[in-house]
Amino acid sequence: MTLDQLDTAINAYVWVDAQRAVYGPGLAVAAGLWAVCRTVRAVRRAADRVRLHLDLQRIEYHANQTPIREEKS
Repeated sequence: MTLDQLDTAINAYVWVDAQRAVYGPGLAVAAGLWAVCRTVRAVRRAADRVRLHLDLQRIEYHANQTPIREEKS
C-alpha cells in the first residue's frame, strides 16, 4: 500500500468509528423497535388467520347446521 492509500484507510476507519460512537445507540434502539414491530405484525397476522378459520366454521355451521370441514383437535 502506498502512503496515500494507508492514510485513506486510516481516515475511513476513524470516520466509521466516530459514526458508530455517535449513532450506534440510536441505531440499536431503532433495530430493536423494528424487531418488535415485525414480531407484533407476525403475531397479529397469525391471529387473523385463526379468527378467519373460526369465522368460516361458524358461517358454515349456521348455513348448513353442520360444518363442511372436520374440526382439528
